[in-house]
Amino acid sequence: MSKHRLSVSRRSFVAAVGSAPLLACDPGPSDPPDDDDVEVDLDVVIVGAGLSGLTAARALSLAGYSVRVLEARDAVGGRTMDWDVGPGAVAEGGAQWVGTTQTAILQLAEELGVETFPAEVPGNTRYHFDGFTFDAPPDEPSPEALALQAELDALAATVPVDAPWDAPSAAMLDAQTVEEWLMAQGASAEVADEIRLPILVFLGDTSQLSLLYLAFYIASAGSFAALETGAQSHRLVGGPQQLSVLMADGLADALSLSTPVASIEETDTHVQVTTEQDTFTAHRVIVAMPPSDADRIKFDPPLPPTRAQLQSSWVATPGVKQHLVYADPFWRDEGLSGTAFTDLPIIIVSFDASPADASVGVLVVFPNVDALPETAAARESALVDEITTVFGKQAATPTGYFEKDWDEEPWISGCVSPLPPGVLTQSGPALRTPVGRVHWAGTETAQIWTGYMDGAVRAGQRAALEVADAIGTN
Repeated sequence: MSKHRLSVSRRSFVAAVGSAPLLACDPGPSDPPDDDDVEVDLDVVIVGAGLSGLTAARALSLAGYSVRVLEARDAVGGRTMDWDVGPGAVAEGGAQWVGTTQTAILQLAEELGVETFPAEVPGNTRYHFDGFTFDAPPDEPSPEALALQAELDALAATVPVDAPWDAPSAAMLDAQTVEEWLMAQGASAEVADEIRLPILVFLGDTSQLSLLYLAFYIASAGSFAALETGAQSHRLVGGPQQLSVLMADGLADALSLSTPVASIEETDTHVQVTTEQDTFTAHRVIVAMPPSDADRIKFDPPLPPTRAQLQSSWVATPGVKQHLVYADPFWRDEGLSGTAFTDLPIIIVSFDASPADASVGVLVVFPNVDALPETAAARESALVDEITTVFGKQAATPTGYFEKDWDEEPWISGCVSPLPPGVLTQSGPALRTPVGRVHWAGTETAQIWTGYMDGAVRAGQRAALEVADAIGTN
């Protein structure tokens, strides 16, 4: 056995993971004793220091297993990152919101001493269309849009979250795009837009998105409304990246940054993980990355065809977030919430992203990426011009500008996964299934709140439990 492992029981391990719901797994028999000729250095190597990988590492480490986390980037947090925008204030360049039903991420925050605060800001929504600016209370969905949402919820109810490819109508649902389904409903252009816009914001373009994958996404969250509004009910004081920073602090020298993994080689008794700097030998490895990013790693023996196909066909799209910082959230004094919808070239939608104490004002903009100028200076200037058109002359003098283009991240292929038709039914069963001693984490593998920070935490917990069971607790 590994010379580092302590004696633990399954009960003590589950206690270390926490009381958040864990989904059943069947990893197979415990690992056999080590080959006498091979000294296994570690119990588990974890590839990726985002929320999922660090959650798995924290749980295993607290339970007494020896771990090593390898991260290609020079920072932890994965698709979460925060900028300092004032004393004690941050702007979230990646994942930003949490919801009250996202109990795994909320429990983790509580354990780490990170508080939450309501994200909703009272006030009217501002609209700018066809050259006119006007205010109105937050829109309630039309009866027709609510009926379409109910139809999508009904489809989602037929999709098992642990195996969406086994849904009774999986083949039919995965053979069409959401846009094709929407057009078949005969909705007016206005009603169709009520469905398209939230899907565009939380997942992607309906003309490219599999209807089965959207139905699974809805089932994973609980309802269309949960995705549209419930998932954005709260924010984390100090930003979400600190969750990863705090977990990393607890791992000390068991974390290596700027250490991309080149290959993973498996034998009958151990697994060998190789980077440019070192080689690590362990009983098990957890790859806590999107399938598309895991495709960068060479596996020996080669991955089974279904898993290889999953990684090569997985879609991950990058996103852009732009932030403007002001001395105070002046729009609130005008009875505005900071939410705005426009038909301007750049601004699709904006939200108030100010800190809990409103010590500074922050507007976050989700832009039309195709309309963005090439240079950062030009993007800032164009955005300030448009935000001034929307919110008036007070918006013309921000004290700071921050932008995050996830397409520029060399080790992260995208933020969300709007899978096209065919991927889920053809290779979805390989999403969580261990390949020998290789286990898979990352929010994309979550059954509950897939695609969200909560899903990342749950996936890390599930992978940690799989590995602990597989290694054995003798």
